[in-house]
Amino acid sequence: MLGVMSDRTAPQPAPQVPAALADVGCESRWVAVEAPGQLAVYRRRGSGVPVVLLHGFPELAVSWAPLAARLDPRWDLWIPDLRGYGQSWAPPERRAYRLSRLREDVLALVAATGADRVHLVGHDWGGAIAWEFAGRHPERLASLSVVNCPPLELLLRTCLKRPAQLRRSWYIAAFQIPGLAERWVRKDPRAFMRRALKGTAARREAFTDEVLAPYEAQAAERGLPGLNYYRAAPRRWRWKGPVVERPVHLVWGLEDRALGPWFADPAAYADRAANLRVSTLPGVGHWVPHEAPDELARLLPEGWVDA
Repeated sequence: MLGVMSDRTAPQPAPQVPAALADVGCESRWVAVEAPGQLAVYRRRGSGVPVVLLHGFPELAVSWAPLAARLDPRWDLWIPDLRGYGQSWAPPERRAYRLSRLREDVLALVAATGADRVHLVGHDWGGAIAWEFAGRHPERLASLSVVNCPPLELLLRTCLKRPAQLRRSWYIAAFQIPGLAERWVRKDPRAFMRRALKGTAARREAFTDEVLAPYEAQAAERGLPGLNYYRAAPRRWRWKGPVVERPVHLVWGLEDRALGPWFADPAAYADRAANLRVSTLPGVGHWVPHEAPDELARLLPEGWVDA
């Protein structure tokens, strides 16, 4: 069973380290966010500027294990289960998953590192949170790396202007229907996760039974509180976000079935990133941390060294 955070005022053991993260030398701790919440955080100790890795939906911190296994041990990695995932706090209220509150979770995590600034990396919803954090807390950022996720306001604008993207984003509308996705998950959690992950991947061989097991366990034992990310977002979207002045590295798997290749066009970010670099990965789908960890391990540290 997944160990789930409850009352942070009571003494409790550190979170259980997932096997794949234990294999790469991670230890665990709780990081307090807004009361009474805590995030389960896994750290592989290194030196220098910390690297904070934010996962997406419907993933977990363990999604970064393939990358961590390939990165130089010198990097100080901090990998949380985000709010609503794994062993972390999962408040029931939809408003608790607004982007502004997810952003402040990251601020608490950055503070917990003890560093003035971090290299922030986000994939999917972790990327949306990373864009938001970079725009609102640039003083805490050394660099930003985002994998297959535009800023939410860019996604909104593109859905309105491009029918092809609107069709790809059908699931966002489906997730707004109360109870619908929950029924899909309850009916067959294993099948739901396999369709969501392996079924939409370009390199399906990356999703072995062993890789899928933690995601299937989460869906079966806890459901998917992360659906609230989608439900809270439309109520707070804006047309334009702040410009990120720090170096931004966008990595894009071009075979993404949910987010079109037009999001890999640097021109789309002209009003959002002042110092943007784009790396594209042909033949790679949405789940880049699983599908292309070798490529990520090569590309991401280039920006960390430069920053």
